Amino acid sequence: MQTFAQEAKTESIKLNLSAAALGAATIQYEKVLGNHFSLAIGAGYRLKKLIPYAQKLEKYVDFADNRIDYISFDNVKKTESKIGLFHVTPELRFYFGKKGAPIGTYLSIFGKYNSFHGDVPVFIDIDYKGLPVRLELPVNTKLQSYSGGLMLGRQFRLGNRFTLDWYIIGGHFGTAKVHGESNQNLEGFDDDFRTRLRNKIIETFKINENYLGLVVDNQGVRIDNVRQLNYYNLRGLGFNLGYRF
Repeated sequence: MQTFAQEAKTESIKLNLSAAALGAATIQYEKVLGNHFSLAIGAGYRLKKLIPYAQKLEKYVDFADNRIDYISFDNVKKTESKIGLFHVTPELRFYFGKKGAPIGTYLSIFGKYNSFHGDVPVFIDIDYKGLPVRLELPVNTKLQSYSGGLMLGRQFRLGNRFTLDWYIIGGHFGTAKVHGESNQNLEGFDDDFRTRLRNKIIETFKINENYLGLVVDNQGVRIDNVRQLNYYNLRGLGFNLGYRF
């Protein structure tokens, strides 16, 4: 049986169908290096817009929320949040079996750079002059992460030129840095209110000040990490349609 390498079709370009369903454009280039190895690099981009299937994704956010020990997302309006992203993912793959690269089951070692940016509305309940008030703040957010991990997948041959690459399951771990700001004019409020607002934000969002620094002043609210943040995520259940050449 001829392998892809023997047929001299050792390169492929792929479109991530799962990412397209979520409004992102993600492509991957893969190059066979030998009988069982290949090198791949992927990149993706998503315009800043509403999160598709936000209500269904809330369960995943709540699951992640319970495992993050420096902030909570309970008071975030998830269905009104707009998120954009850019990512780059290089990976080295080892293909099992006699067919060799790039067909069959594989294990990949990969690195991943993510850059998220978005407009995230939040709400805070606080007393002002003896009256209960709900403040709604639009927060401009940025998150960058650098991580690495392992993933199991399987690539199928579809005819002479096409492939279907199935990301089965994987995980990656690394570090992240965050920045959030809400440029609200708070000059009309006194220092006591700004202090109480800061304390209420910390209480509401369960902010761990060992990791995140919060500033509330006349110009609004700003938050940044003050030490390295751990970042971990899952990768998988994705499908790439490829064309080889």
